[in-house]
Amino acid sequence: MNVYNKLSVFLMLISLLSCEDVPDFNQEESKPVVEAYIYEGEPVNQVYIKKTIPYVSGEYEEEGVEYINDANVILTHNEQDYMLLPMEEDGRYFYDGTDLEIQTEEEYELSFTYEGELISSTTMIPDLPENVAISNDEIYIPQINSIQELANFQNYFEDTVDISWNNPDNSYYYIVIENLEDNPEPINTTEFIEDFEANFEFTTAPTQLDFLILTPLVHFTQFGMHKVTIYSVNEEYIRLYESMQQDSRDLAEPFTNINNGLGIFTGFSSDVVYFNVIQE
Repeated sequence: MNVYNKLSVFLMLISLLSCEDVPDFNQEESKPVVEAYIYEGEPVNQVYIKKTIPYVSGEYEEEGVEYINDANVILTHNEQDYMLLPMEEDGRYFYDGTDLEIQTEEEYELSFTYEGELISSTTMIPDLPENVAISNDEIYIPQINSIQELANFQNYFEDTVDISWNNPDNSYYYIVIENLEDNPEPINTTEFIEDFEANFEFTTAPTQLDFLILTPLVHFTQFGMHKVTIYSVNEEYIRLYESMQQDSRDLAEPFTNINNGLGIFTGFSSDVVYFNVIQE
């Protein structure tokens, strides 16, 4: 699961915190950077650990990202420890057992030791989105094969798929729309796309609304079955997102909830609906 393009946010966090002009950041020290996401009802396999690159004598010691592959990473729930194992992918950890269940309204702690210092963080899994509904599970759209057909397509922008859920307390959510077909056919063949066969995916910014209107060529660009996942998110995720949107001239450090480190550890819950885009 790719939650809100996690890796790009993660790399942005590193670059901001490695910047020479960011205050209160000792560039001569290496710090662990954690990007860890756990999801209600899903296996734990989205824990990434890297480290900042020291800045010495006016230049960085080396380019690129350094991974931490040998940490003893522990996820704790109800005083029970679960050891995470490194995956083949650099800096990524997962839990190999079946006895760990991620549940809503439960607290989890992530911890490991780095250079003799305890790195830790806690998060609470938010409630599931309530009463998620979809207006229609099928939508008929013509394929666009010419500029004239593209000009005539404006009538179909009113053919939307509407997603709704309860949000009486103005909680935050974000939504991911993804095409599930093996070889998806594009709606608009006149638009140059480097890889037509790549599955289209659209991720919204966090929202406090209780609905999302899906529009052709904006939220979906291919025929076939689509999965819509509505994620309920925590405050720490919102604070990180907001800090990433700050003006580049604002030198405030991005939010972190990692004790003795940088980055984020947070939890999500979700619900799913599906709709099919059929060629007219």
